[in-house]
Amino acid sequence: MADPAQEPPQWTPWRVARQSGFEVRDISGEVGLVQIDAAQFLVTEEFRFSDAAVLKALTDKLESDGVSPEAARQAVDDARTISPPRENPSDLASIPRFMRWFDNSYGLHTLAAIIHDQLIVEEPNGGALGSDTLSDRFFREMLRSAGVPWLKRWIIWAAVALRTRWAAGGLRRVSVCVWLVLAIIGITSFVYAVGSLCLGWSSPANPWLLLLVAVLLPLASAPLWGRQFGASLVAAVAALWVLPAAVFAAIGYLVYQVLESVARRAGLS
Repeated sequence: MADPAQEPPQWTPWRVARQSGFEVRDISGEVGLVQIDAAQFLVTEEFRFSDAAVLKALTDKLESDGVSPEAARQAVDDARTISPPRENPSDLASIPRFMRWFDNSYGLHTLAAIIHDQLIVEEPNGGALGSDTLSDRFFREMLRSAGVPWLKRWIIWAAVALRTRWAAGGLRRVSVCVWLVLAIIGITSFVYAVGSLCLGWSSPANPWLLLLVAVLLPLASAPLWGRQFGASLVAAVAALWVLPAAVFAAIGYLVYQVLESVARRAGLS
């Protein structure tokens, strides 16, 4: 007869969001995190994502891409589970300091971010799912299950999808550069159009034409993101209000860094 004391703890819903689809191998439902340096954390309790519908869709996608059913199930099981100390460390959500006004590095998205960290490795498409694009989509679905609001999770997904395309190099990186140029043109056209129509600014062209350009460019440039074209549309819309705030926040953070540097040079501590 097995000794109950030797049996592993039961899977318990994550206490932060019990309906999130995340389970912890601890009766308390708590995921332990140990800080090992200024930015990295180690997970001390095994956890997994268990939303059956999401996992089935992920498995079906791998099978449709030619992966055998057994290998697909194993890949999904590896992808959805964090088993200390094999996986680790993580910096939680990689959100730049000047973007913390939009979201923190921790929250409802914490466990999804830790899993995503383990799926995106140094070599492109080298993670458990064999596809960074699919890993990004899995991340978005985990955010949905965890209760992250629609617009926020799609903006976060657009950000990680942009990183994935850049990391892939080659034509994908070129497509990102072209998209960024078009995005700048679209934002500038929109600003001038609104300024001309509402504030009486002088405009280099017909403001209605500029507005039309601003509306059509996101649609025209979406194919540059391939199968992630949805992320392109979200990024284009979000950039109109996220980018200006991010630029001002980045300037403020840069000023702070300069002042800290001056203080160090002056011998202040």
